[in-house]
Formats: sequence, structure tokens, C-alpha cells
Amino acid sequence: MNRRHFLTGAGACLAALGVPLGASAVPANDRKFIFVFAPGGWDPTRVFADGLDNPNVDMEPGSQRASVGDLSWIRHNSRPTVDAFFQANAAETLILNGVMVRSIAHEICTMIMMTGTTSGLQPDWPAAIATADRAELTLPHLVIDGPSFPGDQGVSVSRTGVNGQLEALISGQVEDWSQIPVDHPDRVAENLIDRYLARRAGARAGTPRSILEGRLTADFRDSVDKLTDLKDLRYTMDFNASTLLEDQARVAVDALSLGVSRCVTLASGAGGWDTHADNDNLQAPLWESLFQGLTQLMVLLKSTPGAGGGTLADETTVVVLSEMGRTPLLNDLNGKDHWPNTSVMIVGKDVTGGRVVGGFDESFYGRGVDPATGEIDDGAQALSAEAVGATLLALADVDPDPYVSGVVPITGVLT
Repeated sequence: MNRRHFLTGAGACLAALGVPLGASAVPANDRKFIFVFAPGGWDPTRVFADGLDNPNVDMEPGSQRASVGDLSWIRHNSRPTVDAFFQANAAETLILNGVMVRSIAHEICTMIMMTGTTSGLQPDWPAAIATADRAELTLPHLVIDGPSFPGDQGVSVSRTGVNGQLEALISGQVEDWSQIPVDHPDRVAENLIDRYLARRAGARAGTPRSILEGRLTADFRDSVDKLTDLKDLRYTMDFNASTLLEDQARVAVDALSLGVSRCVTLASGAGGWDTHADNDNLQAPLWESLFQGLTQLMVLLKSTPGAGGGTLADETTVVVLSEMGRTPLLNDLNGKDHWPNTSVMIVGKDVTGGRVVGGFDESFYGRGVDPATGEIDDGAQALSAEAVGATLLALADVDPDPYVSGVVPITGVLT
């Protein structure tokens, strides 16, 4: 059992004994992250971006302004869960408007939004964050659904698989997928094999014949140790999840609360956000479904013990994003095409919630923002995906410079 498993187990015991789970600060290097991705490019004017007074923006008929304090959003009768979510979570919710992604191509925008580059070789934000704490975690970055760019940190990234492959591997059910009979060792023999592998890995790691061999054997030894943890998870966690965000949320919360992962990536909408036709009718249910899943996620986080004596919500930052926005005006098919400016929502205790940062100008491009305060400054640069990423890395106590050199984090949104 590693340190994280011990701490999370202790938190669960306190909850079982009826000890109150009050809010408590968590060190930045222990902060956990859940990324929720909406693939296809959402229309931020449905919820985040107020264009009601802008003649250059086609808003959905029936749209109205709503707010709790300084946090404002667009409400609509077809999306009651959006209102309920903000009313319940306003104090911890930060909306970033006008975020620039520099492209209108899905794959490139996804890479920029998740990594800050277009090469596809750079690890994405969750992989970079999880790698910083890899030794303590069984599956540092768990991808249940959505995009993943491991870069050179593939050892930190695991996918559950669209057909439940990870669960099948851990439980042993994968043997039933083969038409060739498998002679599985009994428990005694399996334990002997595990101990032998661990001993051999330790011996080789102690006397490597080259730098490369040292690195490979160290990784192998780490894998052998994690194999034991994975076997233990057969009895405590189910990695299977459907495409429903509510279902994915259950697995994500289990992974964080058990100390299995630091970052988890989920997705909502299965690509249906790419609404080049019939934008209003197609986007509305996607937003409602997204916020239904987010509501369930927050309920689970707030009711699950954390490692620091509070709840998992006190220790977790939820990042909700899409690879691009959509044009401000409808096209001839009543759809909206690709647009290089969008919105991002962050929910967590370590951001200055209850506010909207950034905005869109009359042409629906991003307005400038002072990174030190988060206030509108039309003489400054607009928010960028790279700046959002640098901010998340800083929030996680990871130096942004190796990943987005020269990009200044938006320190004005950090508590």
C-alpha cells in the first residue's frame, strides 16, 4: 500500500466514524484534476458568452441573462440543469471567455487546447501534471474518454478502453476473450512469480550496464510494483464506464479517492457538438446533458472523503473545455461553423470562483486580459489556450516553462 492509498483509506475511516469532513487547504502538489472534454466544438453563446446586445451574434431565441453575484451565464428554459449547477457551485466556478486556439481544424485545435502546441509530441496538461507525481500513483493519468496526448510521458497514461479492456485485464476476464485456452497459475504460484519478478527487477536496477538499461529497468521495476496495486484493485474498483458522463464520473471519483490517479479525463457529447446545421436544436440537449453529468460529478466529489480531512471536492479541480468555439452568426443551414475563440470553465477551491474572466468583442474575438488581475485590459493579449494550460500547471505546482516556454500564467485567477 503506498502513501496515497494509506491517506485516502484514513479519510474514508474518518467518514465512517462520523468525523465531520470540513474544508481544508490542500498543497498544490497534492491537488487532483478532472478534465471534461466536449469534442466537436461547442457554441459558448448557449451558456458562457453573452451576445444578447451584440448585433453580430445570433443568440438562441428565448435566451436570458442569469447570475449569482459576479458569476453570469446565459439561461434557457430547455436547460434547467445549467441554472441549478451554477446556483449550487457558483462560489467555486470560474468562466474564462474569449480563449484563443489559433486554428479552426478539429485535430489541431484539440492539440493546442490540450498541449499548447501543434506537434502532437508534447504531453497534454493532465499527463504533465500526473507525471510530476508518478512514483506515488498506480495509474497517474487515467483516460476514461476523450483526447489524450501522452508525448514522452506515455508511462504515466492509461486508457480504460472503449470495450472495458482495462477492467478485463485487471479482473482476468480478458482470458475469456481468447479462443485459445489459457492455463492460469494458482494463487500460490502467482505470488511466487510476482516475488521473483520484483527481486530480479530490483537486482538489475541496482547494477545497470548503461544509462538506457538503468532507465528501462527502473521503469520495469515500477511496473512490477504497480502490478501488485492493480491486482488489489480487483476487489475495490470497477473501471467500466459507458459514454454517459454520470457513469464516467463514478470511475473518476473512485480513481481519485483511492489514490490510484491524480488526473482523469472524461468526455461528453461523443462529437455531436460539431453543429454545422441546426445549431440551436442540436446544441441545447448537449449542454443539458453535459451539466447533468457535471452536477452528478460535483455531488460525488462533495460527498467523498478527501485525504486532507475535507471532501474530495476540496482537493479537486474540474476543467471543462472544448477544442474550439462556433461562429457568432448562423449559416444558411441554421448551423454554426468553426471559430478560433471559445470558453473554458474551471471549478475548484483554488481558483477565484464566482466570476467571469475575459470576454468577446463586437466581432466575437477574445478581449485582452491582465494576467496579474484577470481583469479586462484591451491593451493586453487575449486569453490563449497556452495561458490556460500554464495556469493549470502552476495550480498543480508544476513549472509551466518546459511545456509552454515564455507563456505567463493567469495568476489573477489563482487563490
